[in-house]
Amino acid sequence: MTVKKTRWVTVGLLTATIGLAGCNDQTIEDGQGENGSKQLSNTELLKKATAAQEEIKSFHMEGDMTSDAGEMSVNQKVAVDIIQKPLAMHQTVNMKNPQDGKDIRVENYIMDDKLYMSQNNQWFVQDISELGDMMESMKSNASIEQNLQLLKKYKDNWTVKREGNVYQIDVDLKGDKLKAFMKDSLEQTGQLTPMKDVIDQIDYKKMEYSMTYDAKTYYPKTLDMEMAFEVDGQSEFTMKNESTFSKFNEIKSIELPTEAKDAQELPSSKQ
Repeated sequence: MTVKKTRWVTVGLLTATIGLAGCNDQTIEDGQGENGSKQLSNTELLKKATAAQEEIKSFHMEGDMTSDAGEMSVNQKVAVDIIQKPLAMHQTVNMKNPQDGKDIRVENYIMDDKLYMSQNNQWFVQDISELGDMMESMKSNASIEQNLQLLKKYKDNWTVKREGNVYQIDVDLKGDKLKAFMKDSLEQTGQLTPMKDVIDQIDYKKMEYSMTYDAKTYYPKTLDMEMAFEVDGQSEFTMKNESTFSKFNEIKSIELPTEAKDAQELPSSKQ
């Protein structure tokens, strides 16, 4: 149960992090956009987007994620409030149990370096340090700084255009390029070593990724992503995600529910 809940937390944070990180590195040609609006050069947009990310203290994300592995399909509707420094988070995940079709609601909080988890009206708490390098990486990535070099490395696979009041960024990676991207991403989050054997068993089919950003504030607006993999040449896995971002700097505090304050401490994995 703990592993599944931790995975859901990671999905929410990772989606938010990827979406926000995209505003770091855009490739836009100089010229006139729609209605005569001038498009920014790479340098101009990078400066504005970097300045904008530094202004983001908090935000809200809602995501609709569907994953298919063989005959099993899982849909998750995720809502996340995040305050970036110091990191605080409230996340809800609603889904149906793929075995019996029953509704499942999972609620998570990150407060004071602890992860609080609720399911079936039971609360559990675990120190974030117990979750390993992945959660520590998520904490640092919430400030949207570490993805810049990774995105720059793959900038030749980005296409960008301005449409009305938004910039749209599209990424298309396949095969060895996608595998290299995944390895670089895992290395950045400190997860490459435990995943090294698995990552070489996967056939990377595609990753199509589209982000939009407000042309005035340079804040992210939407994320659409589709990924497809094949394991051992027979088991196919696909994932689709549609997310929206809002409430920038409107979330001033996140309060832990009273019932969570008496949460059961989960055993330490270090014991």
